[in-house]
Amino acid sequence: MRRRTSSHGFTLVELLVVIAIIGILVALLLPAIQAAREAARRTQCNNNLKNLALALQNYHDTYKVFPAGAAGRRSLLQDDRGGQNLGPAWYYATLPYLEQRNMFDKIQATQKPGQSNREFRYGKMPGTVQDSLRQLVPDYMRCPSSPLPIFNTQTGNICNATYTGISGGTDISNDSTLYPNLPGVRPPTHTQTYLNTTPSRDMSANCNNDQGVWTSSGMLPPCETIDMAKCTDGTSNTMIVAEQSDFLQDINPAVSSKYRGDPGWTMASGTHRGWMSGTSENRSITRKNNNNWGAQTFNINTVRYKPNLKKVIDGNTQTDAGSGIGSGLPGCHQNRRDGRGTNNPIQSPHPGGVLCGMTDGSVQFIAGTTDLGVFLRLAIREDGQNVKLQ
Repeated sequence: MRRRTSSHGFTLVELLVVIAIIGILVALLLPAIQAAREAARRTQCNNNLKNLALALQNYHDTYKVFPAGAAGRRSLLQDDRGGQNLGPAWYYATLPYLEQRNMFDKIQATQKPGQSNREFRYGKMPGTVQDSLRQLVPDYMRCPSSPLPIFNTQTGNICNATYTGISGGTDISNDSTLYPNLPGVRPPTHTQTYLNTTPSRDMSANCNNDQGVWTSSGMLPPCETIDMAKCTDGTSNTMIVAEQSDFLQDINPAVSSKYRGDPGWTMASGTHRGWMSGTSENRSITRKNNNNWGAQTFNINTVRYKPNLKKVIDGNTQTDAGSGIGSGLPGCHQNRRDGRGTNNPIQSPHPGGVLCGMTDGSVQFIAGTTDLGVFLRLAIREDGQNVKLQ
């Protein structure tokens, strides 16, 4: 008599074991996949900053100076006849060197003498130019890891850039009153101090709106053009552009949740007037009464705090976005109608630190644990105290 054989399938226990093993393998692989993706995004961000730094170098080769970090309509002419129209930011000057010559020419055509509302502001551009700007999202203006929205619709759909020009740094004196005695905020610990001494870099200005401090000690100061020769610390030792590509957080940990974009997190890049907008100021800091320089200024930053510091906003007492009341750390603010945070920290979503473009075209990754004194020396072009980065 023939014996009947039956096929043996998976039992429920075996199936559950297989599913559990697959789940464990996926859990082990996902962090590696995410790390690889972040490494690729950081490499792209590195390339973006290199392209911006090289474009600034090409501008310097053409005009023998770097562009003003943020110019007023009349600032470069040293004309004090008034007028608060926004001039161009350094981004605009680099367009021809980053394959955006057509956009440069379109905007330039709106700035001819005799035309009304000549201003580098999205809302003041002719409709045809606005149409082109709405469609323009240059990759080199955006950190691919940035969670900030691609477009900022406060004044129109214009690309929200995530890199800022470095106008300089505040004093390196470790007993300076510029550094508030608050948790997480540490003054420089180095004993060799940089004190303001010479007119070419000592001039600083208080921004009355948010207690910020502007300086002209860097490579892209407001209303002033700097040539390579003034970078006496060395072009490889001096920053010119850096990231500002993540949300800022509230000082109070009870306000900020883990979700970026909730009321405890705010924008940092401050391009709500557009990446092309500079300042409404018409005089450089070195030519202005340095007790009163509080104009609208965009797309540049004066370094005042350590890299990757994020908890700087005070949302509990911030009653008016334009008054500066309750803005948290002095000089730090979210997007505001009269400018942005003068001293918003240089920070990024990359784990452990921030990418900075140097004047020689190289890019350095600055750890968030870097001492403020070292970071300030990188922002100041001629303090005589070189920093060697590994």
